[in-house]
Amino acid sequence: MEQIFITDLDGTLLNSSGYLSYESEQILQDISAGSPHKVGFATARGLTSAAKVIQHVSWNFPVVLNNGAVIYDWQAQRILKIKGIEASFVEIVLKLGEEKGISPFVFTLNENFEEGIFFQEHPSKGLQYFMNMRPSDPRFIAVNQLEVAAANWETQSLVMMFIEDYDTLVPLKLHLQEQYGDDLTCLLMQDQYIPDLFVLEVSSAKATKENAIAYLQEHYAIQGKDLHLFGDNLNDKGMLELEANTYAVGNAHPVILALAQHKIATNDQDGVAQTIKRVVNQAL
Repeated sequence: MEQIFITDLDGTLLNSSGYLSYESEQILQDISAGSPHKVGFATARGLTSAAKVIQHVSWNFPVVLNNGAVIYDWQAQRILKIKGIEASFVEIVLKLGEEKGISPFVFTLNENFEEGIFFQEHPSKGLQYFMNMRPSDPRFIAVNQLEVAAANWETQSLVMMFIEDYDTLVPLKLHLQEQYGDDLTCLLMQDQYIPDLFVLEVSSAKATKENAIAYLQEHYAIQGKDLHLFGDNLNDKGMLELEANTYAVGNAHPVILALAQHKIATNDQDGVAQTIKRVVNQAL
């Protein structure tokens, strides 16, 4: 029976340096290119960022980008579904951030599938650190007034990302959840690559990994017994609650370790790829 494998990237499939090991790459490529089984991923990354680290695998199942805002057919290179944040909520989040003296990145996507990461001039140290990790990335676009720019651009706002200290972000997250929880999803996590700072990601409540995967399940008539999901962090919690075979890498957040049905080797031990290889061999 054909098996479907969907893995998170950072902290799960990728190693602690943020890259795909040669061994994992070879295993996944052999399966995706030479077997009836399907391999995809679900990540907070956008297409450009994801492609830099996993482009040598022939992903033969649609992938989930921007934490569920975009579903993308990797082989056909086309968008299957997109769900951005409504303009009115972008304005609300920006105003609330301004009241607290903070400003986010706004990840966007236009009709030509051109990505942008807009930010206000004089970014915080967290945003600057994020940019320093991606030197010469053409997606970064500085604007004088982010709120004014957002009100006028002809593009989809996919995710708004604040990078600040924990105590600054918690009140904003709680306020957004209380007032706009039916329309917005807020994920607060410690970043794996940015020391001492936390990330608050705001997106449409309909744009989640679990909603995207549920859509693919329905579209391709996938039964839970044939679906395998891998994660490590809190933004994977929803998808690991789906009816499926669920796996947490050994380095996962305690909540994820407690939730998943199976605990596997860590991301630095090729846990995901080795598990997929084992399941595929058992299915032969």
